[in-house]
Amino acid sequence: MWRADPDQTPGTQMARDEDLWRAAQSGASAGRVYEWNDAHVTLGFNQSTALMDKANIGWTRRPTGGKAVLHGHDVTLSLAMPLTALGLNADSRSVKVAYRAMANPLIRALNEVGIPATLAEETPFVRGAGKVADCFAHVSPNDIVHPATGQKVCGCALAIRNCAVLLQASVPVRTPLVDPATLGLGGVSMFSPCQATFDDWVLALNRASDL
Repeated sequence: MWRADPDQTPGTQMARDEDLWRAAQSGASAGRVYEWNDAHVTLGFNQSTALMDKANIGWTRRPTGGKAVLHGHDVTLSLAMPLTALGLNADSRSVKVAYRAMANPLIRALNEVGIPATLAEETPFVRGAGKVADCFAHVSPNDIVHPATGQKVCGCALAIRNCAVLLQASVPVRTPLVDPATLGLGGVSMFSPCQATFDDWVLALNRASDL
């Protein structure tokens, strides 16, 4: 089941997501909804730490891939599931299949809490932004966007380990605490205002998921 996690300390967030991932390797599906107590950047698993040399902000490496994500103004979601719950196994570990199976419930939940959302490939707004390190400055066909504007409303990153998959997602819902453009990551400032409470998020996610 999805649950709200009140802990907002950057140092614990990735460790708690790792705990979910380990539990999923033992067969347990679970998701958490959380926030951050200050502006903070997570780097994708394979991103260079040199990106943060000139950025005056705390940062943490994620266990998932993808580009850098600025937190502190977002609702962050993490979901860990055994591959078998997605119809996959150790011999058929399709990242695309796993992502679609986990992203579709997120899209339904986003719409329920008042943030219009769909996959970018279903819109005319897929675009690249050149060589940038910021997750929200680039829109690929698999990204989750506003259907009318193409604005990216949720950044997702996924990783598969052994027999389980972890999805981490960020939904910017307030004005950023720092201007992303000042971090040197090619970032952009965008968010989708949302007044949903944690209880609203958890309810919507549980309705949209089969956990």
